[in-house]
Amino acid sequence: MLDPWYVTGFCDGEAAFTYSRAGGSLAIYFGVKQREDNRQIIDDIRAFFDYVGKIYYQVESAGETKRGLSQPAVYYRVTKINELKRIIEHFDKYSLQSVKKQQAYLVWRQMVIYKSEHYRDVDYNILQNLAEKLSKLNSKSRAFKVHKK
Repeated sequence: MLDPWYVTGFCDGEAAFTYSRAGGSLAIYFGVKQREDNRQIIDDIRAFFDYVGKIYYQVESAGETKRGLSQPAVYYRVTKINELKRIIEHFDKYSLQSVKKQQAYLVWRQMVIYKSEHYRDVDYNILQNLAEKLSKLNSKSRAFKVHKK
């Protein structure tokens, strides 16, 4: 089993606390992406979080001209609100150390808690305001740019 502080440190540099838009709704998620040869750490992190979320695989493909080929990668993503609570439990106990990542996490956490507590009567204006804050915080993050499509 991984040391909790190792997981926090790894995620401080490599994880994305973010969201995506689909139609009129917001999907909140936590994700970590690594090259295929680093698959073991992704498997270990998923096991650490009690196997919540899913692992996806990216095959090598020709990308945009500026970027060339995208390498095979493995991507751990947690999207279900009840599973995101497990992620929150960890980072509330073992705080992220970088200021930018901590600020992004706290806004992301508000989004998860709000959506959880208002599951049937979500005010999307409130979520939208939090999403805009999170976008500003994530816009300069290397981890966010890796996961942004």
